[in-house]
Amino acid sequence: MNSASWLHYYQQNRLNRPELQWEDPCVEEPVARRHLAKSLSHFQLGESGGGRFLLRHARRKYPGDLHYCEALALFIEEEQEHARLLKKMVERYGGRLITRHWTHSLFRGLRQALGTGFAIQVLVTAELIGTSYYRVVEGRTADPVLRHLCQIVLRDEARHVAFHAERLAVDQATWLPLERALWVAQFQMLFLATLRAAWLDHGPALRALGTRSEDFYQCARLECVQFLASCASTNDLKETVAAVHGRQEEIAAAAASASATTVHS
Repeated sequence: MNSASWLHYYQQNRLNRPELQWEDPCVEEPVARRHLAKSLSHFQLGESGGGRFLLRHARRKYPGDLHYCEALALFIEEEQEHARLLKKMVERYGGRLITRHWTHSLFRGLRQALGTGFAIQVLVTAELIGTSYYRVVEGRTADPVLRHLCQIVLRDEARHVAFHAERLAVDQATWLPLERALWVAQFQMLFLATLRAAWLDHGPALRALGTRSEDFYQCARLECVQFLASCASTNDLKETVAAVHGRQEEIAAAAASASATTVHS
């Protein structure tokens, strides 16, 4: 994984972040504004986490890749910047922030129970569905401030998904085809279940903007298909061979160390 390049990207992307024109008049319809405030507050909660669990386990799982762990920390900071923007947008629409929600609590529990790999899956699933949501809202809102927020988040989320896709592809480089097929199947099941839950949460806001569930589902499915294709294309033969050789070297070094310890004892 080209972790140094990702670290450089996040370091540069945190510079000169645009601020929205919060003082501009709100032209969104009152009904849509009320539903959007509630919907955006749910996304704000999801973006506001500190990421302590993910960072701790990533440092344990990838102790030799400090650049990746630093990039991951900056990714979390970027998510927190999204939370700040969403907070101001909820306030702009006269809504209230929430501090808990059943979907947030459920996925947080699963992440902590199933480890780093599943935590990244949950992040990706949320980002794919969030991308679909912001894409639909960007195209249908009458409020240019909300449209600008969607554009900022969409730009960032595209790189976030690519970042996680590369991590997953490298981790899976030595998997057998059957192992990968099983992973893809369970990822799609998680994605579809989350997509249904997302419509329950955000359907009223999207309907207020004139969006049908079929349109939202189709947009989200396309995001998922593209993500899975990017994982497969990233995991090409050259990377697979390099990963296998690297793993073989780690095993050989560990065996040599164990042998030396036995001789000295």
